[in-house]
Amino acid sequence: MVHLFLFNPVSKLRCLSELLSKQSNRLLKSLSKATHSQTKQIFSPPSVQQCTPYHQVPQAVENSIGPENELSRDPEYCRDSGNGFCAFRVENTLFNLNSGRQVHQVVLSREPSAFDDMLRLPRSTTDADSGHIENPVLLTDTVLQFRDFLWALYAPPNDLFNETNVDRLLNIAAVCNKYCLSSLETFTIERIYSLAKTPNSTLPLHSFPLDVCARILDLAILCDHQLLEDLMMQILISRTLWYDAPPEAVLRIAEKHNLRTLIGVCSYRQLVSFERSSSDKNDRGQTLFTGPSDDVEKGMCFLAAHTSLLALWERIRAVPPTLSCQGCPAHVDCDRAWQTMWYSACKTDEMLRGGSADVLGRMKALMLGLRRAMAATPTMSIQCKMAALEAITETRDMVIEGLITHFTKPTS
Repeated sequence: MVHLFLFNPVSKLRCLSELLSKQSNRLLKSLSKATHSQTKQIFSPPSVQQCTPYHQVPQAVENSIGPENELSRDPEYCRDSGNGFCAFRVENTLFNLNSGRQVHQVVLSREPSAFDDMLRLPRSTTDADSGHIENPVLLTDTVLQFRDFLWALYAPPNDLFNETNVDRLLNIAAVCNKYCLSSLETFTIERIYSLAKTPNSTLPLHSFPLDVCARILDLAILCDHQLLEDLMMQILISRTLWYDAPPEAVLRIAEKHNLRTLIGVCSYRQLVSFERSSSDKNDRGQTLFTGPSDDVEKGMCFLAAHTSLLALWERIRAVPPTLSCQGCPAHVDCDRAWQTMWYSACKTDEMLRGGSADVLGRMKALMLGLRRAMAATPTMSIQCKMAALEAITETRDMVIEGLITHFTKPTS
């Protein structure tokens, strides 16, 4: 007897349409960002995100897979009744979604997803005597990720709505995004955003490990959540620049998605940290920057960036920001006082304490010096003082936005 399996293409076409729409938005966003720059990055090009084919197993997952006799059953989601309708193997752990969990098939099939196709394909039989599962579907996730995902499927609504464990929420969002379960993905990423934006919440982004924050940014981009992406960009830029956080984990995500501003910030932090730890001095006591010696290309890049940042600081201190103020009756006198304070602040000892290429560190010291000087200058109007502080902030933001240009070379 020949068995025919009929598939309804409507759900699959709807799923493909959603994926194409999401990917088109990402491409358009990347193109719009690329039009603002005419330079070429000399770092390794951003990797193209691709789905892993079902017949290929990532090396990390392949290394964690042992012989068949080393398989173990998940204590919560793998029963011994032998009545399972679908079996999954994640690393060396089996998940048997049996008759006690029949709702799982309904949950997975209620919207188009990769699991929907798995459940529609012909399944192998199980050994009712021993409960052994034959030919389980091999998934390239981690056991913890898949277990957290199953928890989300079976958890009472109140537990799911009140979940505050960010690691569990990230695992759920990652699995849902990978297998195209859009409803649960949307809820989970919204839950992460609500925790992140709330002050004094259980998700203190300013003290969380930087690799976790980078992972949140990665998922925000994958799930196309613009508000969470913008929030995480602000947090990561602030922590990388002002809290001396190691930028390597952030740089990997930034290069993966070609986030030019974040790449520039991480590269700048690496250069400043390297300059502090390895600068030499010549016979006159002047600091010499030699660049990393273990990577010739990166060393040349850092040397060029170091020279470019030195020139940038010379331009900044030579020309004070324009003081645009309306409603000040003595604007000419205020502008003259502003220029005098600017040149005096640029000559203070605080400007020499940081590294020679630490432009943002010098600007931070400059802002503090100017605030003290303006507080001691009663002849300068309040309107002009506020305009001066805004001008310094705008100059600093422009420097941060353009950091990437110091680590790139013009296109040929």
